[in-house]
Amino acid sequence: MQLKYSIKRTALVVGILALVSITAVAQDSRSEISIQGTGFFTKDTAGNGVFERANETGGFLLGYRYNFNRWLATEANYGYDRNTQFYFGSTPARVQSDIHGRQSLGQNERRST
Repeated sequence: MQLKYSIKRTALVVGILALVSITAVAQDSRSEISIQGTGFFTKDTAGNGVFERANETGGFLLGYRYNFNRWLATEANYGYDRNTQFYFGSTPARVQSDIHGRQSLGQNERRST
């Protein structure tokens, strides 16, 4: 039992060290790529005989940055989420929306700490 715990702990430490070393190597590059998760977490509402329920959904945000030098870069981002809302009243309905977000920044100043 103790050996099994030790192997898992060692694997976790090696994994974290590998991830940190990959991040350190990536900082020397002029190009940066980022992937992030996003989410909508909403509350249900009711009033005037209508009950509205929105689903909790997840999405993603992709980013790319090119560094010309230490203080000058250009960046582009794209995000996507899908949200569905359900209305219950005299006439039930469902509204589904795809949410796209784009941002493109020209030569922006990047400050290092």
